[in-house]
Amino acid sequence: MARPASVRQFLEVSGISSSEVATFFLDRNNGRLAESINDFFSNPRVVQEVEKRTKKNSKKSMKSVSTELKELFNKYKEPQLDSTGKSYIGIDGTMRYLEDLGYEPEDEVVLCLADFLDSQKVGDFKEEQFLTNWNNVGCNTIEQMHNYIDINLRPKLLDDPEYFRAIYQYTFKFILEKNEKTLPLDMAQEYWHLLLPGEFSLELETFIKFLHDTSKTEITRDQWNMLLPFLQDYHNDPTLNGYDESQSWPLLMDKFYEYIKSDEH
Repeated sequence: MARPASVRQFLEVSGISSSEVATFFLDRNNGRLAESINDFFSNPRVVQEVEKRTKKNSKKSMKSVSTELKELFNKYKEPQLDSTGKSYIGIDGTMRYLEDLGYEPEDEVVLCLADFLDSQKVGDFKEEQFLTNWNNVGCNTIEQMHNYIDINLRPKLLDDPEYFRAIYQYTFKFILEKNEKTLPLDMAQEYWHLLLPGEFSLELETFIKFLHDTSKTEITRDQWNMLLPFLQDYHNDPTLNGYDESQSWPLLMDKFYEYIKSDEH
């Protein structure tokens, strides 16, 4: 079964939104990302067949959705359809939904919920994903959803490094403004403080000070993704004596290494 991080990378490179299609090609190529993407672009007929099968399975799944779950979605959905003609829960509905679930928007588990519901941006839960994904885990009420989140998603975020890394990487795209490729530093800081473990707090604050001292205002996806393994290495090697500039770190990390060594902080 394809790993969440690999599925996300496949979706980003291929430009599609179907995790089912991504999973199919990753599984078909034993999880090897480059081969999977090449397979995807080289076999458009296979892609069409998988998409057709996925839509068929989705329709079957939707038929089994309870009236109770549909009514719950309708309670929060926007009165108008989105630009693709589909029902969705917008910002206002999301806030009411989170309030009923008992979560503050600043709770990190809300990111797990957004990922679980395949949300592509803040305040946007599509009807099909909402109904299908909750139906798949047997949740039809607010209480059942709250229990699922607290019993399954929250502990997983704390105890499963692979899942945490997937959520961390998902967050960049999730909070990114439309048509933008970089995050403003203040927003990146906000979510670093929300997501990153307390054990990295000293290293993170030193890194943030470096960003401000060097007038850095934006963070790229690569810088965001690589910060997590970088902080892990920095935590284990506070002097960064083992840092290797020849490795595939973003240039920003090389500059931070030079900053640490120059005692500018």
